[in-house]
Amino acid sequence: MKSLKPKFIFLATLSICLSSCSTSLLYTSLDVLRPAKVAFANDANDLLIVNNTVNQPSDYGHKTEILYSKPKNINIQTDSLPIFCVGALTEDLEGKGFFSSVRLIPNSLNDGSDFFKPGELTDDNVKKLCLANHSNVILSLDRIVENDDLIEDFMVESNTFLASIEARFETYWSIHYLNNPEVTTMQYKDTLYWQSESYERAKAQSDLPKRTDALIDGALNIGHICVNRFVPYWDKVDRYFFNPNNKLMKQGMDSVYVKNWKSAINSWDSVYVKSHNVRIQAEAANNIAIGWEITGNIDKALDYATKSYNSFGKLTIVDYESYFRLSEYIKELTERKKEIDILRKQLGE
Repeated sequence: MKSLKPKFIFLATLSICLSSCSTSLLYTSLDVLRPAKVAFANDANDLLIVNNTVNQPSDYGHKTEILYSKPKNINIQTDSLPIFCVGALTEDLEGKGFFSSVRLIPNSLNDGSDFFKPGELTDDNVKKLCLANHSNVILSLDRIVENDDLIEDFMVESNTFLASIEARFETYWSIHYLNNPEVTTMQYKDTLYWQSESYERAKAQSDLPKRTDALIDGALNIGHICVNRFVPYWDKVDRYFFNPNNKLMKQGMDSVYVKNWKSAINSWDSVYVKSHNVRIQAEAANNIAIGWEITGNIDKALDYATKSYNSFGKLTIVDYESYFRLSEYIKELTERKKEIDILRKQLGE
């Protein structure tokens, strides 16, 4: 089904761009694959995204609170927000290559009038839509609720005016299949902010985006945000190699630059086994853990990260910075083990 091949579940990709954080510590970033919040069926190859919303009333959800005035509700047309949301989502999903095809019906299919009840596609609707659009799975935006406040404040500490727009979005989604009556429903809440500060009250207001433009940008952002909820995504994580003044440790780092992980791990393992210096052992175990993580063996990575953590704990003068970092690393690896099981299902392994 998916072009994100299962082997990428295990491998973390490394861009060789190491920078020194101290005399013996080198920093880099890894790209790791994270699971989506929901899982599509393994045979869901051709996706159809539909707008199945009822327009939000223009007099619902928009409030203005200006200095020295009572809060008041205003009217704003938001009927285009669902279209922008599903449009941004479709564009990003097409770029992911997760589905064989991604199609979109931007204009609402819902001819109802009850905004406060999410729309529901019937089995008959699903079959007709799938057959007409050569799809076997539908992702439907059934409702989008937007509440926004334009607020003006005076900041006594800085003697400035602060104008802000806060937009709160609630989106209701459902997944339907051509040959399966099972329906998956999801609901998400997201909040976006715009702020402007100035010594001049009028400038603080004028530097904010137009309110309708802000809400459109918000809907586009919600579409982009939702992509990583529906398909696996790459995430950057920080890792730290120790590079002390030790021949084999430096030899291991030389192998990192040419991505020879077997050689790097062997060099660091020799240090770990032969050295009688507890700190050097701890640093070697840390590097071995990262090497195993990058090559896809999370169990060994977790084992050596734990060894490194325990060794740092034995130091006469505890290196609390490294001790804490290893503690967090162990938590990350433990979570990655759980994520791998989820990714296997999502990628259809």
